[in-house]
Amino acid sequence: MSKEHMTNPSASEESFRKLESNPDFLDLYLDLVALYLDAAFDDPAAAEVERWTLSCLPATNGGARAFTLNIGPMEVLYAAAPPETEDELARMWARVYVSTSALEDCTQLPVAGLSEKYPALTFEPCRLASADGDATVIGLWILDDESIEQFTTLLEDLRPIRALADRLEARGKGPYEQYHNRWFAQAVLERLQEVADAALDNEN
Repeated sequence: MSKEHMTNPSASEESFRKLESNPDFLDLYLDLVALYLDAAFDDPAAAEVERWTLSCLPATNGGARAFTLNIGPMEVLYAAAPPETEDELARMWARVYVSTSALEDCTQLPVAGLSEKYPALTFEPCRLASADGDATVIGLWILDDESIEQFTTLLEDLRPIRALADRLEARGKGPYEQYHNRWFAQAVLERLQEVADAALDNEN
């Protein structure tokens, strides 16, 4: 592991332990990242670093984040850091990037018409070159039951995530290895294994 990687705060064990000190929020973050990676890759563990990276408590200009998940050259999922006061709880948000064309195909609705059907979510088409102009960012409130229910319903068909991930994966390794938090990533992979084991037990 490079010295640069070890010294970057978002890649440090200290950052993950700080996030881990908020177990209720950590569970939410693990579930979000696990859902995205499970939809994006057949084998998320084998794709770690080479195809996806995950920072922890990264420094950004747009406000405090808990994490940023990147596939190749593009961020595809991020969420607000745990709030410091109860007054901030209602503003806990996440942003999820998906393929616009796949989203419209799955819903049989234009992105502009999705807000009427899913009023607890926000939709913003993005003309990002890394996604060939085919991306929409979905905003949700991660502590709001209605927002979560609408988000889960909307992405019951996971093709909008997979379609974007396939496009980004084809671009090769991204430039964010130095920010990758291996402790956080390991916790996500363990969560994915727990979900897989539970599904297997239910089948038996």
